[in-house]
Amino acid sequence: MAGNTILNADVSVVGHKSMATMALVSIGVILGMLLLVYRSIGTTILCLVVIGIELFAAQGVTATAGDLNIIGLTPYAVSMVTMLSIAAGTDYIIFLLGRYHEARALGQDREEAFYTAYQGVSHVILGSGLTIVGACVCLTATRLPYFQTMGLPCAIALLVIVTSALTLAPAVLAVGSRFGLFDPKGNLSKRNWRKVGTAVVRWPLPIIVVTVMIAIIGFVSLMTYVPNYNDQKFTPPNMPANVAYAAADRHFSQARMNPEMLMVEADHDLRDPADMLVVDRIAKSVFHLRGIERVQTITRPLGAPIEHSSIPFQIAMQNSGTLQTAKFMNDNMAHMLEQADELGKTIATMEHMYSVMRELTATTHSMVGRTHDMVDTTNQLRDRMADFEDMWRPVRSYFYWERHCFDIPICWSLRSVFDALDGIDELADQIEGLGGDLDRLDQSMPQLLADFPSMIDTMKTMRDFMLSTHSTMAGIQAHQQEAAEGSTLMGQYFDEAKNDDSFYLPPEVFKSPDFERGLKMFVSPDGKAVRFIITHQGDPATVDGIKHVKGIKDAVADAIKGTPLETSKVYLAGMASMYSDMQAGVNIDLMVAGIAALILIFGIMLLITRSLVAALVIVGTVAASLGTACGLSVLLWQDIIGLGMQWIVLPLSIVILLAVGSDYNLLVVSRLKEEIHAGLNTGIIRGMGASGRVVTAAGMVFAFTMMSMIVSELRVIGQLGTTIGLGLLVDTLIVRSFMTPSIAAALGHWFWWPLNTYRTKRAPRATDEEHTAPIPQLTAP
Repeated sequence: MAGNTILNADVSVVGHKSMATMALVSIGVILGMLLLVYRSIGTTILCLVVIGIELFAAQGVTATAGDLNIIGLTPYAVSMVTMLSIAAGTDYIIFLLGRYHEARALGQDREEAFYTAYQGVSHVILGSGLTIVGACVCLTATRLPYFQTMGLPCAIALLVIVTSALTLAPAVLAVGSRFGLFDPKGNLSKRNWRKVGTAVVRWPLPIIVVTVMIAIIGFVSLMTYVPNYNDQKFTPPNMPANVAYAAADRHFSQARMNPEMLMVEADHDLRDPADMLVVDRIAKSVFHLRGIERVQTITRPLGAPIEHSSIPFQIAMQNSGTLQTAKFMNDNMAHMLEQADELGKTIATMEHMYSVMRELTATTHSMVGRTHDMVDTTNQLRDRMADFEDMWRPVRSYFYWERHCFDIPICWSLRSVFDALDGIDELADQIEGLGGDLDRLDQSMPQLLADFPSMIDTMKTMRDFMLSTHSTMAGIQAHQQEAAEGSTLMGQYFDEAKNDDSFYLPPEVFKSPDFERGLKMFVSPDGKAVRFIITHQGDPATVDGIKHVKGIKDAVADAIKGTPLETSKVYLAGMASMYSDMQAGVNIDLMVAGIAALILIFGIMLLITRSLVAALVIVGTVAASLGTACGLSVLLWQDIIGLGMQWIVLPLSIVILLAVGSDYNLLVVSRLKEEIHAGLNTGIIRGMGASGRVVTAAGMVFAFTMMSMIVSELRVIGQLGTTIGLGLLVDTLIVRSFMTPSIAAALGHWFWWPLNTYRTKRAPRATDEEHTAPIPQLTAP
């Protein structure tokens, strides 16, 4: 199981486990450094006791404030409180003992040396402490929790350390000095540092050039800085959350595990084809950005447009009916040819019938003539038979009166002949009626015959029209089928290409069960908000991933311009979005905290040194050491080790170094000011000779104490401590030892402006009764 909550919980556990290790290592470093500096086990043990008491007091007060919910505590804040408390406490006791040893080496007794030491460094300790406290308080004006949670805990802890350094440490020194526990051991020669001071006042400009060149090396390395936003790289790989992340990384990329979530909230229901066009336009605009791998939303649930949602495919689907009915239409066209063939046969039959009908008409006309002749003949026959019957009527009557005519053959035969003569009348009537019918037939047959040519012509026209229709329809069908096939292929190719230039969802899609399930995943229940899942091509927790955020916002703004969603609210969240906001917040917070800290430091330096130029030089050299230290840290962690720099390290280091990097310059400038009565150059030589050993020891102890944070399992803590340590080394060995004195020597009297260093005289040595009086201050003319 993994996630930001689990990762933060594991970081808290690992941070607390590393605290003991860091504390032990730092105590070991301090023990070794103090033994190397003082060559006295008793002095070292007493110093460790004072440092331990100050640390416990600082941690106790800070923990109490956290328990009372006055402040919040994070693993980073707790680690920084511990290390700053140890380092600052060690620094201040070294300042105090260094001045005490110097006074003892000059022949002062223990009590007088105590007052000299206290009067000489108390204002430096107070100024340095207030500088650190003020710079930490400036962190509370920031917006990011990383800075806010670091500010008050460190300020409270350092306030306790400063209070202890001005009360507890002098008290222990006062008591221990009575028994000689803090008397210097070994040679406290100032010869080497006086040689450095002599070189500085003799060749100030070349030394300034050399120190600036060293600073440029750091600034050049700083130009290659690429912040790393992947917190996993800076935590132990065996941490449970990282084990889970490693398991996920074996199967999924960082981009898939940490997508961006985009939400568009409108003032109306988006579940209609018009708004879906705009939604897909947004998705398409974001997807086409460089560095974006996929965009998932309701119109493209799997990252590509919904299958068959392109307009060409939908047009192709409308033409698919043409292809589906193509066989039926082709068969019908073949039937039309068959009908034309049958019609041709019918025309041939009709032409034959026309020929036969003409013969039949002629025959009928001939039959009519013959029939009329036959009627005339029959009428003549009937008349003659009537004459015969009239002659033989009496005889005929006999045949009908005879009862036995049937039995008399001759009688019956003659009777039959007379009966047949009666049929001639009927025959004549029938033939006459037949003649009338044939006359009508003779009149109708020509009319019928006259219709045959027009009917044949009509049938030929029908056949020609049918053939023409077949030819036309066959061409149309072939064209439609070819067009439909081309349209279908176009739709198929658009679908296969996943082209999103012609997206459209018809209304019937919204009734699909599958689409309704997608609506539940990507669209709010009221339909007024739609979400997008944006996957980067690379790790989103990188500089390149963060650059995509602005492009996404711009693409969405351009996509909804002039659409019904123009007034919609757009929200973007995710790994890259979060770090993009943090990056913007860091820039603003760093500017706010940095400017506030610089103003505060400048004010404190001005108050203590009473010199505007000296205060500006102190602040300027601190800024130079910042760039150099950050560049060297980038060179170490990013270019040599290859781990990269966690994004919070440099901003936080800058704020802390602004605070802790000014105390050594302050001590040196204060000592130069004390020795100014001997002359500018002589004062620089004496001041560097007197403070060189102490400041170097304090700076080295502070630097290596902060560097001991590297043993923490949290690489962020190690990088932070290393960066601060490098800054302190640069400040101690380069800025304080060479740059600041060289600038003071090069500027001469202007370095102390507006103080009138021409009329400065040695202040009389304080009497025993005046040990607690403040150090005489230089006054402006």
